[in-house]
Amino acid sequence: MKKRKSVVAYLVAMCMAASLGGCGNGGKATESQGGSTAAQSEAKTSESKETDAGAQQEQDVELSILVMFDPQTGSHWKLDTFEEAAEALGYKVNVERVDDETYKTKIRVMLQANELPDLFYTWGGSYSEPFIAAEALYPLDAQLEASGYKLYDTYKEKEVTYAVPTNALETYCMFYNKDVLSELGLDPPTDWDELLELVEACNEKGIGAIGLGNKDRWEGDLFYNMMVVREDADAFANAVQGGGSFTDEAFLTAAEKVETLVSMNAFQNGYMQASQPECAELLKAGKIAIYPTGSWELAVFEEEGNIGCSVFPKTGAEDPYLSCCGNASDAGMAVNANSANVDAAVMLAVEYSKRLNDHLVAEGEPAYFETDVKPNEQSEMMSTYVENLQKMQKSQLWWFTYLDTSIGEPMRDLSHQQFAGQVDAQSFVDQLQSIIKQ
Repeated sequence: MKKRKSVVAYLVAMCMAASLGGCGNGGKATESQGGSTAAQSEAKTSESKETDAGAQQEQDVELSILVMFDPQTGSHWKLDTFEEAAEALGYKVNVERVDDETYKTKIRVMLQANELPDLFYTWGGSYSEPFIAAEALYPLDAQLEASGYKLYDTYKEKEVTYAVPTNALETYCMFYNKDVLSELGLDPPTDWDELLELVEACNEKGIGAIGLGNKDRWEGDLFYNMMVVREDADAFANAVQGGGSFTDEAFLTAAEKVETLVSMNAFQNGYMQASQPECAELLKAGKIAIYPTGSWELAVFEEEGNIGCSVFPKTGAEDPYLSCCGNASDAGMAVNANSANVDAAVMLAVEYSKRLNDHLVAEGEPAYFETDVKPNEQSEMMSTYVENLQKMQKSQLWWFTYLDTSIGEPMRDLSHQQFAGQVDAQSFVDQLQSIIKQ
């Protein structure tokens, strides 16, 4: 899955200098005053040595960092900016990068062993719960306030901030072919009824209504995730944390609506063997009307004059402009509360986040911090996406991101059966509950 780039906040370290002054009496010093002056001089020398030692200690700070950022599928700035920020603060960093799936296991093992690095990535949402419960995350609110940098409202936490962003939210979008919709006499669908109307019109026209590249299973998985979010944006978190079940109404209703779409031939011919790039080309060529997928596809479509972008329709109770599926707003770099260099780690986290934000904004990406940096160029599609993004109030983490591979892979196998029409809605949610809550 191609990942988009993103952005955050920058903090400058402050140095304090102490100065000692002598006392005088009309320009003449008494013997006692002379003794006092000598003592002050000695004290000043001693303090100077301590200050120098403190500065040296500051220079010798080395922070360990663990991430899964891949420069091949994301921005190289996500890795490069660690060194840049550390240099600005006079620190050294030891950055370790592992692949995404290895990271999920490794960081949890490190939590259990109380061996977390000074800084590490968290996906936020329910993924962070074990770390918060273990009091392993250090609050960053005080440092953010001291920095003077302002997060956009979408990224402000209502209670405690445990992570600073490393990119703007990646969310589920709906791309559409303007020419196809114009020929059908329809606007981009905004609700469930309009979506069904589009399916019927496309069936009569002999083209696919909805693009889906389900060869690798994840596009169908994300589609169902989004359908659940439209029913209830809190359903997944409630089910994972024990208060709810994956057989609850939101999951069943969403599964029934997917079943309806499959039975109506809503997806293009061959969608079970299609790939993401193939769907992109089908949309450009007018072979499908809409293509719901992640915002990482903005780079593919933003220069295409016949392609538009909007939010996924209101297929359930949730407001489509205020809720979405994607990465969580509280995802990003966290600080180990038990770090021996916790103050330095907090400063580096904020510094890194802001510098990264500015680099990404310069490349035309959306910002999560307010910044004076101007994008070199920003398309109309990206501008619309950013405008919608800043309205969002609820963001549900992609399920597969949160879950261990041992659970995520069987879940996607089940999703594949769902979109092949091999399992009905009730059986689907029953099996989903068994897989995820094993």
